[in-house]
Amino acid sequence: MRCVVVPINRSDFVFESSFSSIVRSYEIFRPHKLVILYANFNKVHLQRLSDLLSELRKKGVNVVTKEIHDQSFDEFKGMIKEEVKGCEKVYLVPTSGANIIAVYLALLHAQEKYPLVNFIFRFGPWTSFYYPFVPRSMEKVMVLGDSTPTNVKLDLNLDGYLSDTLFTKTVQAMAIKLNKALDKEGEEDLVLKINEEPVLSTASSSYRDVKNILSELTAKDSSLISTEKYRDPSKTILSLAGAYEIEVDLRGELHESRQKEEDKGSPTGSNAPPHISTVEEVSYGRNVIIDTNLVYFGIHTHEVRNLVIPYCVHNEVLWNVNTKTKFSNAVFYVYEALRERARMIPSESTICDVAIPKIEPDLIKGSVILTGDNFTFNRWKKLAVNSYTDIFRVRVGEKERSGKVNVSAVIFNLAAILGLMGVEGVEVCWKGGTCVSPHERDPTAKNSKNTV
Repeated sequence: MRCVVVPINRSDFVFESSFSSIVRSYEIFRPHKLVILYANFNKVHLQRLSDLLSELRKKGVNVVTKEIHDQSFDEFKGMIKEEVKGCEKVYLVPTSGANIIAVYLALLHAQEKYPLVNFIFRFGPWTSFYYPFVPRSMEKVMVLGDSTPTNVKLDLNLDGYLSDTLFTKTVQAMAIKLNKALDKEGEEDLVLKINEEPVLSTASSSYRDVKNILSELTAKDSSLISTEKYRDPSKTILSLAGAYEIEVDLRGELHESRQKEEDKGSPTGSNAPPHISTVEEVSYGRNVIIDTNLVYFGIHTHEVRNLVIPYCVHNEVLWNVNTKTKFSNAVFYVYEALRERARMIPSESTICDVAIPKIEPDLIKGSVILTGDNFTFNRWKKLAVNSYTDIFRVRVGEKERSGKVNVSAVIFNLAAILGLMGVEGVEVCWKGGTCVSPHERDPTAKNSKNTV
C-alpha cells in the first residue's frame, strides 16, 4: 500500500500549493491513502479542497484529515507513524507545509527512510495559476530516497475548479486537457499552431514565424485590430500575450526616441543600462497602481503580487471595447482575468490621466504608480501625487521573453487571445502528440497528424 502525507499550513499560496501537491502526488504515485495535515487557521483552505478530496475518494483513495497543533517532533512522528501503519511506501510532501513541518518531514525522511517529495512551481508568468491548470512541466517533481515514476495518469474531474472568467478558464481548460493526454513525467515541449503550421515553440524561443502569421492575419481582416490605432498590430497582440518584458525607466528623464537610441535595443537583464529595470524588480514588496496601458502591455503575465487597479482603468477598458474590433474585445477578457488577482480602488469616473492624481492620498501613499504614457508621466511628476508615491514610466521592451517558462505562457495566452478574437485554426500542442483548441468553451483534446 502506498501512502502520501501532505501538510497544508504554509503562509502564502496555501490553496494553490496544496491543490498542486495533492493532484501531482495522486497522478505520479497513485496512493491508496492520503493523509492531509492542516492547522486550524487553514480550515478555510481545507473546505475549498473538499471537492478535490471527494473526487479522490471516488477513485478509491482513503483520504484522512488530521489537525496539527504545537507539537514536538516526537509527538509529530508518533502521529504520522500511526497513520501510515501498513503502508509499504510512504511519500512525504512538504511543499505546501510551514517551515517547521517541512523540517519535521525532512527529519522523518532521514530517520525512517520515507521518500521526500518536493514540487517546484515555476512562478513568473504562471503566478496566478496552479496545477493541473498549467502544463505539467511547470510543476517539476524532485524525489529524495526513491526513483521518480516515469508514467503518470491524470484522470480526475476538476471542472468545478475552473475559473468563472472566460480568458482564465480557456487557458486552464487547455492546460488540463493536455495534461490528461500526456501519460509521462518530465520535460515536454509545447507548440503553438495556426492552420496546422507551427509558429511558436518552447524548443526554440524564436518569434519570427508567429510575428509573420499575425501580420498576415491582421492585414487580411481589418475587423481583428485597428491598423490605424496600432502601428505594429502583431507586436500589440504579442504584448497583450506577455511576449515582452515591461521595462521601467528609473531615471524618467529621457524621451522614448532618445532612450531607444541610447539603450541600443532596450535590453532587459544584465546588459541593460542602470536606469532600466523590470516591473518585477520595481514592484517587489510594494502596492503597484497601474494606468490602463499596463493592461495592454500584458501585466497579467508578470509576477506582481500587489496589483491595484483604479476604477478609471475599468472605464477606459470598457470605452475601448466600443471600438468594435475583436482585439478590444479580447482585451476586456484579459482585463477581467487581471481583476481576479488585483485590488480595485475608487477614482473619479473620468480618464486615468486626470483621475489617478486625484485618488485619495491615504489610499495610495507609499505606492508605485506605473504609466506607459510619456505626457502623462511628465505631468504627474509635477503634481502633489509625486510627493507621496513613486511614479515611473514604463514601456514594452524590444526583445521577446525567452526560456520555456515564459514562452509556454505566451503560447497559452496568445492561443486564448486569438481564440477570443475568432481566429480559426489555433491549437496548442505537445510536441509529437495531442493538440487542443481554445475556440470551444470546454476545449477537447484531439490527435494531430501534423504536430511537430
